[in-house]
Amino acid sequence: MKMPKNRAIYIGVVALVWAFAYFYIFNAKIDVNGDNCRYYTYATALATGQGYTDISAPTPHPTNAFPPGYPLLMMPLRFFTDSVVVQKVLNGLFLLGGALLLFFLMIKRKLPDSLALVGACAAILSDRVLHFSTMMMSEMSCFFVSAAAIYLLTLMKEEKPFYKDWAFYGMLVMVLLCYHIRTQGVALFAAVVLFFLCTKKWKEAAGTVAGFVVGCLPWVLRNKALGLGQSRYFESIAQVNPWRPEDGSLDLGGIVSRFFDTLAMLVSKALPNSVIPYFKVDYTPEVSAGFLLWVAAIVLVALIVRGFWSFGKYRWVLIGYTVFTFGLISIFSTPSENRYLTSIIPFLNMGLLVGLYEVVVWALRRMGSKLAFSPWILALLLLTSVGNIKELHAMNQMPFPPAYQNFFRMGAVLKEHVSPETVVASRKGELLYMFSGTRVTGYAFSQDDRAVIQKMLDDGVEYVILDQLGYSSTYRYLYPAIQKNDDLFFVASHIPDPDTYLLKFDREAARKKLSQTNP
Repeated sequence: MKMPKNRAIYIGVVALVWAFAYFYIFNAKIDVNGDNCRYYTYATALATGQGYTDISAPTPHPTNAFPPGYPLLMMPLRFFTDSVVVQKVLNGLFLLGGALLLFFLMIKRKLPDSLALVGACAAILSDRVLHFSTMMMSEMSCFFVSAAAIYLLTLMKEEKPFYKDWAFYGMLVMVLLCYHIRTQGVALFAAVVLFFLCTKKWKEAAGTVAGFVVGCLPWVLRNKALGLGQSRYFESIAQVNPWRPEDGSLDLGGIVSRFFDTLAMLVSKALPNSVIPYFKVDYTPEVSAGFLLWVAAIVLVALIVRGFWSFGKYRWVLIGYTVFTFGLISIFSTPSENRYLTSIIPFLNMGLLVGLYEVVVWALRRMGSKLAFSPWILALLLLTSVGNIKELHAMNQMPFPPAYQNFFRMGAVLKEHVSPETVVASRKGELLYMFSGTRVTGYAFSQDDRAVIQKMLDDGVEYVILDQLGYSSTYRYLYPAIQKNDDLFFVASHIPDPDTYLLKFDREAARKKLSQTNP
């Protein structure tokens, strides 16, 4: 069947909007969050035949710190190039592919082509989404495969048994890939099962559950065989603060209380902040959302649900995916603003625009008006993103802060003067590895200086970087341990403004000192 000419033009428009926005905000620099470096390191290990391994650790070892899905997607490019920029562009293409899938999803549900175009562009023109599309993080691949899973769900044939339908198997692969990209992808699995249950497709629901369990077994069995234990996300559920172990754990009441506090923050603050470009909120826990912010959030929820309702029976997978994602974030995370909503923001933007369109059309009918509401009017709302996108462009063009510049220079010093087998301790080992090529490790998050020194000995640390990146753990744990044991550390290199030190760690002296102080 030949595609209508205007539809082909609209696809081209979506691609142009993506190209202009993406390359306008493109940031060629590596992101300083550290996690993106881990993904790159794991992809490198896969591409070089070392398995899913942390090759930056003092002793390289298999890991399950992150699910393997995104590094597997990075691996083919990593075979041919070590370029970070190429991996960033891949993420941008995931954003474009996901937006086009939403376009086709809206077309398939008989929504106006012009509305589908505006909705697809809205999926792209979110500064939060664009920000993550230009770094080596898993959010965009998660968005793409979840959009693919939902679109494939709509391609399943009613008259054909599901086990003979290629679309079912394609959908199941995408659901499994989503989970293996981000653990919160289990929300998509739950949403698909909900869809089958709500549409009374019991066999399809059972087949999805069985397929998901079988598809997860290799990863689970691999981790069990290697003795890697459970995911770090499960370990964080009961922690008061993952960055301050001394704060202890929450009891069941504390976990439940934090769940509702985080859920309230996501609905009242993160949701408006995510889907309304100019909507700024104060995420400080002590600052309550307030009556007006809650009203705005409730209106947005109603509009998004109304938009999802326009997708017929597929509303259940869209609503389910959103609700389950909010719930999972509230369980596994301490408050984190709208960080973990990133992969579903395009769906929320689409739902909001479709909901607005449907409400206006309904209101005109109720008033007996003969005016036809054009979706092109909604395109004006896309202009509200311009200010935030300009700010993102300006931010991405800025150089690294001086403290990070010095940290990276120290990495270059290490690369030039020490062996790649040398073990270096720092607050941001994942970042350091990208510039030093040495083995890297962290330090013990303990106020007991002997515990900090002991971990350095256990990890085979030879050098320590004392930086001013601004992380509280440096001043809370590392710096006091160095001060109390200044006879064990000697300045090997120093970069001023701000002061960044490379300290030689005297392992023999440390071993003797600890043996004397321990009974």
